[in-house]
Amino acid sequence: MIGRIFHSRHISFEQALREIQLQRIADRGIESFDFVIIAISSHYPTGEVNESIERVLGTQNYLAFHATDAFHDEETVHHGVTALFICFKREGRIECFVQDNISSQNPEILESTASYLRKRADAAHLIFAGMCNANLAFFIEKLSRYDIPMENLQGGICSGLKTKEGLVTYQFRDKKVIKDGFVIVTFHNVDIATSIATGFEPVGVQYTVTKAKGYRLYEVDDHISFARIIDRLVGSIENFKPEYLWYTPIVILDESSENLLTLRIFRDKKSEWVEFYGPVKEGQKIKLSYGEREQLVDADRKSAALLAKRMPHPEILFNFSCIARQYALEDLHQEENRVYRNLLHAPLFGFFTFGEIGHDFSKRSLQFYNDTSLLTGLKER
Repeated sequence: MIGRIFHSRHISFEQALREIQLQRIADRGIESFDFVIIAISSHYPTGEVNESIERVLGTQNYLAFHATDAFHDEETVHHGVTALFICFKREGRIECFVQDNISSQNPEILESTASYLRKRADAAHLIFAGMCNANLAFFIEKLSRYDIPMENLQGGICSGLKTKEGLVTYQFRDKKVIKDGFVIVTFHNVDIATSIATGFEPVGVQYTVTKAKGYRLYEVDDHISFARIIDRLVGSIENFKPEYLWYTPIVILDESSENLLTLRIFRDKKSEWVEFYGPVKEGQKIKLSYGEREQLVDADRKSAALLAKRMPHPEILFNFSCIARQYALEDLHQEENRVYRNLLHAPLFGFFTFGEIGHDFSKRSLQFYNDTSLLTGLKER
């Protein structure tokens, strides 16, 4: 399997595609391709995406999705178009599974998704999802209860801008605009290896969540306002923004209260509650955490070394990395992908997400993550 990545920051979407097409032709490393995955800025007009791709690239074998920032090897592409062209050399092939209207919570959508994954248990699956009115995390949780290949599924929530319609985190496939769902890109006859990087360490007091609903946390340890705890943490910071707390996500611990299960980043805070970019449940054990940017890069280094053991020579790398991680890494945000590339020596594609989707550390269930980097290696059999 060969992967080639090209990008353009042209203000016109069609012209950006034309620049990318010219780069691909001039590259000579991939004269024809079997599939293309395209990350696009949400600044481009939604209505012209599908038609422009089919006209300029001359293919219907594609997936496009919104990303505020995409990855071209070590480079972070902002406000542009980044395209990964894939060419199989043996028996590899790709099929796509599309689901929309997730917010309806129709059980048939869940059943059909689980059935699709079960029937393709030996394939590699990458999921590109929308926010789905904050329902996607609950969908993933329910999907995890089915007998599906946990280790073979990894991905993230597309990232975009806030508009009158809400957060624009769409996917584009088969002439359709998927506004409330996801696309699973399935690689047949391709091996997958995955690893997870955090770098945040739990600190301070452990709390038990005693009042929560959805993404909002009200009380811990029976009638203690978590919002007041955060007020004491931030003190008298002027012009406070929730992003300031992206350096200190909460850690949700497993039942033993010893191991990290997942992270949650802060989205909003009022006097009665704190809201996160993922669900929090009553009975969960939580702590605040902290990670210096060097610790995050060190976690990336360990993650890359682990993936190298699982797959010594990947042919394509994907990085699904949280947009809050980009914030916390500050001027080292490009170092993450540089570490991955230097150790694994494969073309790297991916994007900064609004949430990451992958198996837990024990590979027994699916998790909805924040502030993590999910690294994926693919190699044709």
